[in-house]
Amino acid sequence: MSHFDEMTVLLYLEGELDADRAHTVAAHADSCAECRALLQALKNEDVWLRESLAAEDESIPARLMDAPVRAPVPWGWVTAFGLAAGGAYTLWSGFVEPMRAEAAQAGFTQGNLLTMLFFSGAFWKGWDAMRSLMEFLAIATLGTVMIWLLRRHWRRFATVAVVMGTLLCALAMPLTVGAAETRKGNPSYTLPATEEVKTDLIVCADRTVIDGVVDGDLIVFSSNVTVNGHVKGDILSFTQELRMNGTVDGNIRDFSQGLLLNGTVGKNLMVWADHIDFGDKAKVGGTATFGCNRVQLDGQIGGDLLAMASNLDINGSLGHDASIVSEHLTIGPEAEIKGHTKFQGHNQPDVSSTAKLGSPIEIVIKKHGERAEINPAHVIWHQLLLWGASFLFGLVFLLLAPGFFADATSSCKKVGPAIGFGFLFGIATPIAAIIACCTIVGLGVGISALFLWMIAVYATQIFVGAWLGDTLLGTKPGVGLAIGKLALGLAILRVLRMIPYVGGWICFLIILWGIGAITLAAYKNMRPPVATAA
Repeated sequence: MSHFDEMTVLLYLEGELDADRAHTVAAHADSCAECRALLQALKNEDVWLRESLAAEDESIPARLMDAPVRAPVPWGWVTAFGLAAGGAYTLWSGFVEPMRAEAAQAGFTQGNLLTMLFFSGAFWKGWDAMRSLMEFLAIATLGTVMIWLLRRHWRRFATVAVVMGTLLCALAMPLTVGAAETRKGNPSYTLPATEEVKTDLIVCADRTVIDGVVDGDLIVFSSNVTVNGHVKGDILSFTQELRMNGTVDGNIRDFSQGLLLNGTVGKNLMVWADHIDFGDKAKVGGTATFGCNRVQLDGQIGGDLLAMASNLDINGSLGHDASIVSEHLTIGPEAEIKGHTKFQGHNQPDVSSTAKLGSPIEIVIKKHGERAEINPAHVIWHQLLLWGASFLFGLVFLLLAPGFFADATSSCKKVGPAIGFGFLFGIATPIAAIIACCTIVGLGVGISALFLWMIAVYATQIFVGAWLGDTLLGTKPGVGLAIGKLALGLAILRVLRMIPYVGGWICFLIILWGIGAITLAAYKNMRPPVATAA
């Protein structure tokens, strides 16, 4: 007898077959295992269907019926953000803003000096071609790095298209034009008295003479520079000898072998040279800063004088205070110092009896090889301040990024790999950042990398200190215990740094160790998760 189909079995289960047919199906099912299995399967399905239709509606889960519970206030995050905001405000108001104001007062108000010097064709006559080559190398390097990063995702053409499109757009963008004129003398350059330059002037020549008017800054690279005209901005000179007989409304920053000043400087004067001759007609409206071998000062300085020289001869007028570090100081009979004078050197100064001094000279005579007296209270207070700053930084880091903090601390246990990676990245990172700063494309990346590197160097002590505290106090969990471990570890590191002769090496080892731990923790967090097999 042939097997029954599913329809016959369903009719049999529903009682729709006649008696003879039903008896035949039952007899066959008793003797045929295949039809008996089909009969049992359809019977189970029928039972499940009836139970599902007769079941009551599913109740609402208890977790949805419970009343909403107010989450506790994350005081750790609130405290961390408060400390970070207060620290940022203190940093800005106490350091950045005063330095920016002093820099603006000192004359650093123009465009980016690094860009003007190295990307405007003034530093080297063939720099234009070198700049194009470096831009091409920067783009090629960036493209190579992106291709390497996307080597596992070549099938995602959308990502590759976006990246390559961005690179093409970067190549197609026009270069920014600096507001400056570049002049190259062959071999000399002269700005006539009847000519006026409306922007900044950058000159590269063997000999430079400025008789006209420069309505901006004057940046000059030359063997000999003579300024007889009027410069309305600043003068920045890298030269063998600078003769300034004209008028400068701004500042003079001179790096040369010698400076001969017989003109007028409206603001400040800063000179690093072998010798300075400050003539009778020379006038400086602001502060004068000298770092020279020999200085002859016969003119007038309206502000303060800060001088470091081997031999300093003053026979002019100083409007405010004078701070002098010199081997030999001579104050002539026509000298006039209206403010306070402080002298530090190895020999007594030679002061004329007819010199006009606002107050007696404060003289500090140092013997060769003499060390300054160390106050233990000041040293302890200074170390406490440094410990408090590092502890506050570590506390903020612990509360803001506890996962990374724990990973970096645990990475310190791998002493050998951490020091090895620290030596590699601690030295290679600033070198690569400086090289990146030499390209227009990588300037921002290089500066950012340097800042991050400096932050990482400072942060090394908190991770090594946390590991040290964890080693001494055990690995018990808890935020309060972690804070105590951090405080103890930083205190021990601070004491170790104060050990004579070996404190510097300990600090260097901590930096390498911490940078390696940071590198291992960063790799652990950036590593793609491994898919788990089903």
